[in-house]
Amino acid sequence: MLLIGSVGLRIGQTYLTTSLELLATTAFIAVVSSAISLILGYPVGNFLATLGAKSRGFLGALLVLPFLLPPFLIGITLLPLRGDDLDSNLGILLIICAHVVMNVGFVARIVASSQLPLEQLEAARLDGASNFLVRLRVSLPQQRAALAAAGLLIALYSATSYGLVISLGQGVVATLETEIAISSLRDLDLNRSFVLALLQTLLTLTLFVFAQRAGAKPTPVFGEVPSSLPSRLGAVLALLFVLAIGLIIWNIAGRALSLNGGLFENLASLGTKGAREILNLTVLEAGANSLRNMVVASLIVLPLAWIAAGRQRSSLLYVLPIGISPVVLGLGFLILSGYLPRDLSGWWLVPLVQSIFLFPLAYQIIRPARLGMSREILEAAQMDGATKLRVFGSIEGPILARPLAAAAAFVSLASLGEFGAASFLATGSGATLPLVIFRLASRPGEENLGMAMTAAMLFVLLALVVVLLISRESQTPDREH
Repeated sequence: MLLIGSVGLRIGQTYLTTSLELLATTAFIAVVSSAISLILGYPVGNFLATLGAKSRGFLGALLVLPFLLPPFLIGITLLPLRGDDLDSNLGILLIICAHVVMNVGFVARIVASSQLPLEQLEAARLDGASNFLVRLRVSLPQQRAALAAAGLLIALYSATSYGLVISLGQGVVATLETEIAISSLRDLDLNRSFVLALLQTLLTLTLFVFAQRAGAKPTPVFGEVPSSLPSRLGAVLALLFVLAIGLIIWNIAGRALSLNGGLFENLASLGTKGAREILNLTVLEAGANSLRNMVVASLIVLPLAWIAAGRQRSSLLYVLPIGISPVVLGLGFLILSGYLPRDLSGWWLVPLVQSIFLFPLAYQIIRPARLGMSREILEAAQMDGATKLRVFGSIEGPILARPLAAAAAFVSLASLGEFGAASFLATGSGATLPLVIFRLASRPGEENLGMAMTAAMLFVLLALVVVLLISRESQTPDREH
């Protein structure tokens, strides 16, 4: 009995140690990714504010593009950098670098939108302060809430990253997210999955509390951008990130154009199930599934985000769902579906789960826009007897069309590229486009990889067109250089 108890104690200690190591690794990746993204994104955002509307719209769209791509696509393009002897330290470094490339553009947009008026900054300079001191003592304190909100979102995204870790980590780097999936899908150890999910939740709540104490508040992503002081460092960093994003696009497009007989052959192959029919459905059918999920998720998220954004009292609780692990949600709904009637457990579970962690993104974009509207106009319309629907159609909708379009675009692209929850719930003929791309890219054969890169290239082009459209700013003389 003593021997059995001793063995059990050792197993329990090992179990606890491993779980705490996973927590430490996940927290390290999340915090460091967020910190570096904020440090590098801040000067880039200052540089964006010095540009004219057209240049700012184009550069801002290009920089924010990786934020809207499926994370594993970024991972696939960085795979050649890992070499043959991948260790955990190099794997963690590559994952952090990928997170930074994905998130710097998002930070830069928020920094640009939260700029102080140039007159206020020039007044500080007249008192003898350098540009650095003006940023440090005047701008940063006023932008703290915006930076804290951006940092929270990035940290939560990084903590729940799944596709990126499994594509770059290659089994060497393990986080809470990847181990939850392995424990539940491969090992069928639901007890361990539950413990890891609790640790994931603990980490999310901790990040949430720190951001709240830092004064985090939703800030416009695509708002009016006042002119700002010049930033040479921001210009250099912006150029470097543009080059990095260009290499990612070139890597994807180059493979789509060169593998499996070229682009046209790969496009034709999208109507097949891959070499030796390794898929359960064609790539086009998977794309149709993703489009259907996108429409349903958007119809759920956007009205709820609009209602929540109109409440007078703001709360970071609206942002909290973004920290809920998509893998945990997928696992939970998968278990739940076993207790539901067959007619109620189907494809709709995917967009429903996506809606939970896409809601904060829409709220982050819509909330500042609704708060910025003149309450007098709305109150006057209501006093004239206009219903809420009439007020929305005649006043709020037209005025807030741009942030609404931005929220719809972000939610739509994020739904199309979602991977974690779909890996649990979208099985068989219900598989989504990201799942199919990942499976094709993970299988040997030039035909499969060519199909994967071609589908990825189409996704990149779609995302780029959408973000360019929503990044367009009104051209007024006082805003142009």
